[in-house]
Formats: sequence, structure tokens, C-alpha cells
Amino acid sequence: MPADVTVGGQVGESRTAVGVPGAAGRQGPYAEWIVNDSGYGRYFESARLNRQFTTFVRAVTIAATHNTPIAAATATPIVAIHNPIGNNKAAAIQRVCVSSVSGTPAGGQLVFNALQTTTAPTTPGGNIFSALLVASASPQGSSMRAFNNVALTGMLPVVGSEIALVGGGQSAVAIASQVQAASEDLGGAIIVPPGFLLALMGGTGAGTTWIVNASLAWCEVDWPL
Repeated sequence: MPADVTVGGQVGESRTAVGVPGAAGRQGPYAEWIVNDSGYGRYFESARLNRQFTTFVRAVTIAATHNTPIAAATATPIVAIHNPIGNNKAAAIQRVCVSSVSGTPAGGQLVFNALQTTTAPTTPGGNIFSALLVASASPQGSSMRAFNNVALTGMLPVVGSEIALVGGGQSAVAIASQVQAASEDLGGAIIVPPGFLLALMGGTGAGTTWIVNASLAWCEVDWPL
């Protein structure tokens, strides 16, 4: 039988230069292990390494082209990212948020649509921002392309799959003064590899001046893993 091995750590902060063997893991005064969730926050490491990104869109008036599922290259995502064909990164989706701010929804539900593209959409639209704040133009180091409220012109194939519901169903009732919002913490449960589009679509019709805001956050990881 192998001898017992005791794994210990160090109480108090320590810092080691990049590329050299690491110091002992951090522990607290009660011998508890200290990790990012209890120290700097869940997304600190990916943000520090400039791997965390977000995109958002405001005041989108829902039309039939925004409806789920994607069925044609004229379809218009509310908010979406496309991972370019042949890219060496994948997007691990962290969070989606969408708010219905006014008007009357058409009914139905907000749904993530996904599809593999052999020919990419031609004209992206929307900014991408790094969580590591920098004073530079979009996409600030991201290798994804945003398609926010932009038709997927030129995309092949044009039929996607509905893969996940977001929030509750949209009732065809006029929105009151309180904003109706849906926010989902996906925690990397959806991965967008090269050559794939992930798009938030919604509703079963145009509704009546149904206006929404939406955002999408993700972490970019090396691909293949």
C-alpha cells in the first residue's frame, strides 16, 4: 500500500511569476481551501486573461423575422454570435439576459437556436466588449462575430435547431410599467465551437410594437480542447 500523502496549503496571499512552478495552494486560518469564488469572484480568472466578453442590443422591435426557429437566411436574431469557420477558439456561454420593455408580445417563448454553418453570414452587426476594460474598438480581442438584430444574409444552411428555452413564456398581453426580464446564468453549459451560430430568437409573431433589450456573455477558450 502506498504511504499516506498529506496535501497542505499556505495561509495568506502568495504570488508566483508566470512560467515557474507554483506555490502551495491557498488556505484560510480554519484550513479551508480558498478558490476564486470565495476570493476574487467566479469570473475573475477568465476576465484577467482577457477571455471574457459580452455583447448587447437595445430597443429591438420584434418582427416575424425574429421568431423561433430559424428557417431562412432572412431570419434576424435578437442577439447572436457566430464562431468563424476554422477559428482556434470556442465560446463557453456564461449568461443571457433579455428584457421586454414595452408593447405587446406575440406569445411563445425566447429560445436559443443553434446551427452549423458551411457558409457564414456575410454582414455582422453589434459591438463586442472585453470584461478586461480596454480603450479600443470592438471586438476588443474577441474572435467571435456579433449578429445583433441583423439578418443572417448569405448563411448556409438556413435551418437551425432549438436547443434551450430562456425565461418563461411570453404572454400576448400588453407590458405594464414594470419591465419583464429573463436572466439565465448558464455557467458554460453551452459551447459554441468554430463554424457554429448561437442565436436568441423569440415569439411566434411580431406582436404589437414589442420592444426588447438583450445581452450575451461568454468566455473564449482554446479549441480543440
